[in-house]
Amino acid sequence: MGIEKLKSSLLSEAQQESARIVEDAQKQAKTMLEEERARCAAMKSTAEKELESRLEEQREERLAWARLEARRILAEAREDAIKSVLEDFFEVLNTMRKSGDYKKLLSTTLSQAISDVGPGSTIHVLKGDKALLSAPKNVKVVEDLEGLGGLVAESANGKIISDHTIETIFETRRDEMRKNVNEKLFGGK
Repeated sequence: MGIEKLKSSLLSEAQQESARIVEDAQKQAKTMLEEERARCAAMKSTAEKELESRLEEQREERLAWARLEARRILAEAREDAIKSVLEDFFEVLNTMRKSGDYKKLLSTTLSQAISDVGPGSTIHVLKGDKALLSAPKNVKVVEDLEGLGGLVAESANGKIISDHTIETIFETRRDEMRKNVNEKLFGGK
């Protein structure tokens, strides 16, 4: 019976030791599992913050791009509006020859043109405009000009030309006119 008791005692101790080892292993596994869950939760939190940050950056970038695109579209629309007004104005210039101001324009530009090129000059005008001019005797008037109106003065030797056509006057003042149209349409912005 001694052996049986010894055997039973050894088995009992082995079972207790086995139970203690299993319990320690379960505690260790539980601790490892909790640590892993905490590490995963921390990684998930970090990933969520990084994702949120990237999403915010992308949102800001897209908003900036959209603002820039809106400004570009607005600038194009303004440019189109200004071009349209200037084109309409240029078309109105076609009717200028019929107004009383046209004779005044010819008279003013004739004086300027003669002072630019000197005496003995030739003045080129549109057909029918010769009758509107009071040219000095030493100036020859020729009706061979094409365009909207105005005149071109040429010196006696042909080396100096002074262009006072409506087209040229319009072109030289285009920037000033663009500025004025912009102020009228958009309040000078």
